[in-house]
Amino acid sequence: MGTSGAGFNLPTPACGRIFPRLPTLLAAMAGALAAQSVDIYSEFSRVDPFGEIVAADRGAQPREILSPAVVRNAWASFHVVITAPPKTTYLLYVATNPLDACRVALYKEHFEKTAAGWAPDRLTELTRLPDFGVIPDPADGVDGQTTRAYLLDLWIPPNANVARFRLEVQLKVGYWVVRPMEVRVIAPRVPDLLVTTEPVPLPPVASGADAAALAALLDGKERTYPPPETVRAIIRRNAVQDMALASRLDAAAAGPQALRQRWEALRSGSDDSAIPPVAGAERYLRLRDWIYREAQRKPVEFW
Repeated sequence: MGTSGAGFNLPTPACGRIFPRLPTLLAAMAGALAAQSVDIYSEFSRVDPFGEIVAADRGAQPREILSPAVVRNAWASFHVVITAPPKTTYLLYVATNPLDACRVALYKEHFEKTAAGWAPDRLTELTRLPDFGVIPDPADGVDGQTTRAYLLDLWIPPNANVARFRLEVQLKVGYWVVRPMEVRVIAPRVPDLLVTTEPVPLPPVASGADAAALAALLDGKERTYPPPETVRAIIRRNAVQDMALASRLDAAAAGPQALRQRWEALRSGSDDSAIPPVAGAERYLRLRDWIYREAQRKPVEFW
């Protein structure tokens, strides 16, 4: 509505008193909005209680999660990070459209103190959404905490349609903050994995997030175990899925030894890609990208 025509007219003195204050009011509103945010990161970018990427995971700018590709009969995982001033309360919800596009599991991440600082690791699955939370989290007891983290775990059914669906992470802090994703379900289907209760060694929490994926690559065994109790276990499970998918490709290019060589080339920047090497834990995503691309070369009927 304007100040003339079909609207209403403010007296000239009032206009003089009100409008000079408008930039200040807008700036204050913008500051309040910026202080409360929800962001989505890949599983390889863990975030500490103060909103910073864990030192062992840092590289270049974290990958932007807008339209991730996911394969069928497999999990896809992301960190949901909420940052707000102390004493902020909120509601967190996740919605998909269509509702049955995938199965959604949401875990609360608990921070662990390491010699290099705090890192999220232990998981508690939430049995009911929306989740009510407060910053700082009284259960973790981190002085000065401004950030809470969740792990979003999506299960893509084996017979899911090769299509796209919308997922929204919704945060309510007196108003709604929405982070949408367009999830792209591609044709490749991960073979069924052997579920074992045998203890599977995991790297230390202080290691880079890609260390858990590398452990799966070196192990070479297509086994996993439920339920995941840590972020490291989630990362390892997802890497096992990648190895299982690669096992259906040409062994000369995607066999265990070939994948290890490709991983070393990606880390050193000596691979055949024109893209500069990636530092930090997200370098593993380059290997996953390659596996997905090779798998998509197969006809849909193959899967």
